[in-house]
Amino acid sequence: MVGRSSAVARLFPRAALSREVLRLATPVTLGTLTYTLLSVVDTAMLGRLGAVPLAAAGIAGVLFFAVTFSMAGLSVGVQTLTARRFGEGGDARCGEVLNTGLALSLALGLPLVLGAPWFGRTLASLASNDPQVLDASTTYLHYRFLGTAFMLINFTARGFYAGIGKTGHQLYGSILVSATNILLDYLLIFGRAGFPRLGIQGAAIASTVALGVGTLYYVGILFGATYRGRFAALRRPLFAMRWFRSIVRLSLPVVAQRILSNGAWSAFFVIVARIGTIELAASNVIRSIYHLTIMLGVGLGTAAAALVGQNLGSEDADRAERLAWEAVKLACWSMAIVGLLFLFVPGWVFRIYTHDAHVIEVGRLSLRLLGVVQGFAGIALVLTQALQGAGNTRYVMFVEFVCVACYLPTVYFLGLHTPLGIVGAWVGEYVYWLLVAAAVAWRFRAGAWKRIVV
Repeated sequence: MVGRSSAVARLFPRAALSREVLRLATPVTLGTLTYTLLSVVDTAMLGRLGAVPLAAAGIAGVLFFAVTFSMAGLSVGVQTLTARRFGEGGDARCGEVLNTGLALSLALGLPLVLGAPWFGRTLASLASNDPQVLDASTTYLHYRFLGTAFMLINFTARGFYAGIGKTGHQLYGSILVSATNILLDYLLIFGRAGFPRLGIQGAAIASTVALGVGTLYYVGILFGATYRGRFAALRRPLFAMRWFRSIVRLSLPVVAQRILSNGAWSAFFVIVARIGTIELAASNVIRSIYHLTIMLGVGLGTAAAALVGQNLGSEDADRAERLAWEAVKLACWSMAIVGLLFLFVPGWVFRIYTHDAHVIEVGRLSLRLLGVVQGFAGIALVLTQALQGAGNTRYVMFVEFVCVACYLPTVYFLGLHTPLGIVGAWVGEYVYWLLVAAAVAWRFRAGAWKRIVV
């Protein structure tokens, strides 16, 4: 009986360890949740314009995210190297990593900005067979790609701040970005206060301008005496070849993993688009809601990655492991609690975004299903980032490849070749999260990540 009680107690967070995790995770989690409001606000406001703008923004947003978030995998290499150097006491080297990461962000982002019209047209052709959805998606993607460089710089700076434990900047920056986006969405989507009524174009412009405001904030902080002096931020040389190789070596598997993950997510929406426009609109709402809960795991995983890197740098691998498992417990419990809302009041959650009864009815059961899988998603999200924080990025890429190879056929078959339709497509989330959670938990328990040198 005592042994069983002890085993049950280990499932719950421990106060001392949780405080250390939450010290970093709370600003990151709140920041990522706030940052996600860029998508949520667009979705909620466009939902007032009808199913076509809602469907177009949904699939176009996924396609944009598939490209830009994949490239933002660069920030994982920056965070991993920064955390390890910070744990070793090499503050100036942290700044060198940041400088190189920012230079790479510009090199990757500017071509996408210059080619925004072409990228918009090309990706939109994958969005839908519905001509109205296609036209709206083209417009949305064109203006979103104009903000690509801003987005990459923001992620790189956030990776640096997380690596040195200054996660509060992420929270304040995200609040600034989201507040700007909400204001501009209201003015530009609906044409308020003398601004033109631009609809979906206005939503894209608002998001791009908001990202630019975020860049001003994140980079502006680096000009302060602490960062310019102690960490050598934005000081010459701005590009250090030795960190270039390390960042690329760590980041390329992350970029590949995100291309697989986001490519599969985009393929999911292309499949749903073939089921129907109403199903696509409902899935866009589910995606926005679902993304908010995932950000809980992402925030805690970011903290776990930073703590793992810092403690490996200070040669305390056992503490790194304990803190990572603590983050897993916090993620599982918090995501499972939110999942209860999906399970028991899906209609109420849907009505935050749209009052279209048909859209709500079509998506209700799928949202309920997602409520059950939240805990497994928490395990997967935290341990994936913990392994990346230790430098074990290739294994995470391999896991992603295997799981996507199982996920997409499930979505395709159940979504298009059974009467389940949209419900069958969302069942694929069970396949994905259960496989990823099992694979990364096994790897993390094995402990080989403790011996990786970065």
